[in-house]
Amino acid sequence: MATEILKNLLNLPNISLSSNSVKIAITGLSRSGKTVFITSLIDQLLYQDKILGVTASYPPFKTTIKPPLANAKRFDYYTLIHQLKQEHRWTKGTDEITHTVLEIETKSRFAFLGNSTFEIELIDYPGEWLLDLALLEMNYKKWSQKTMLWLHSVDDDKARAYLATLDSLTAKINTQEVELKLHNKYKELLIHLKKNHYSQLTPGRFIMPSDLANDPILVFAPLPPNAAKELFKSYEKRYNRYVKEIVKDIQLEHFKGFERQVVLVDVLEALQNGYDCYSDMKNGLKSMLALYEHKNKNFLSQWFSPSIKKVLFCATKADQVAASQHANFSALLVDMIDDLQKELDISHIKTNTQIVAALKSTVTIEKKYEGQTLSFIRGILEEDGEMHDLYPGKMPIRFPSKAEFDTSKYGYKNFLPPKKPYRENESLAHINMDRVIRKLIGDLL
Repeated sequence: MATEILKNLLNLPNISLSSNSVKIAITGLSRSGKTVFITSLIDQLLYQDKILGVTASYPPFKTTIKPPLANAKRFDYYTLIHQLKQEHRWTKGTDEITHTVLEIETKSRFAFLGNSTFEIELIDYPGEWLLDLALLEMNYKKWSQKTMLWLHSVDDDKARAYLATLDSLTAKINTQEVELKLHNKYKELLIHLKKNHYSQLTPGRFIMPSDLANDPILVFAPLPPNAAKELFKSYEKRYNRYVKEIVKDIQLEHFKGFERQVVLVDVLEALQNGYDCYSDMKNGLKSMLALYEHKNKNFLSQWFSPSIKKVLFCATKADQVAASQHANFSALLVDMIDDLQKELDISHIKTNTQIVAALKSTVTIEKKYEGQTLSFIRGILEEDGEMHDLYPGKMPIRFPSKAEFDTSKYGYKNFLPPKKPYRENESLAHINMDRVIRKLIGDLL
């Protein structure tokens, strides 16, 4: 008690002198750069010599990777950081839930108080699986209706072909023969739509099965209400098992007790792939965060204690944009998630935004072009492995309307990690990962 009073009088951070733990979920839809982001976040915390220069108001701290948790898959930081720093190649995305526990010891301003120690648990949570949490509110019939309604709005030949297949079903069919065939058609459709930049794809395990590849529990697909009763009941039974045994008992279990969440957003993908991609990604993000909506409070309390206090939205791949356009990039992120921020604010959840490059693969240079001085980016292009100077153009400060969307203006390119020789204990080159740490756990340091 005396120590707490003294800490208050001295205006010290509100950190208990005993060990405590904070769980942080890191989520994002495919291609948002989640694996590299988590690798870099761990790396910056381990070797934060550059971070302290920006966050000088915080005391020095030391970070240690703790042993893996029992019955939890560990995020393979050591392999991934070797690929980025030594092999200079991008890592493959993860397709399962992984955990990393870091112990952070902060130096007290007053030696007699002793150092403070706390743990952060980083949970790599696939955004595709997070979308599945919405299935907890839907029975099979409701999910089928919602999915088919969405497919009718998708301007894609394969979506139309799948709906046509459903229309051709009759009451007199060989159920066993149709079950797997129709499921495969729907799964192939989801994979196709994912490649074409659509986000609202459920069930997530159809496109990211992990340990459930070829498991019979996944053999179902959306059906119209007038489908053959035997087929409908068979799919409904598997759907119910999937929701209970996979979504609720496994995926939701990992989501309990989160206090903070990072949501990675690929703003550039939405900008360069047109209005439909932008609209679908925006709705996908809303679905990912639907559990936090104030209207779902009863639903939340039914499943787990709502403990989320902070959500940080990060627009990734800031190195594909010239430094002179970063202010516009930040404004574009805010424009995309403005409605989400308002909803979370109503739910008493603090939000923040940040543009980042977890690994900086380009540098901004100034070049003369047709009498003008323009900001180019220089880096090794992924498509040919050669160094190039590219002009990425100017970014808008808000997304265009459907009628004004012109994707030819936005042709951002992918670059390889730079062939930079890293010194021992040197953190990855980055853009704004220090700010991410400050916004995410600065109050704990």
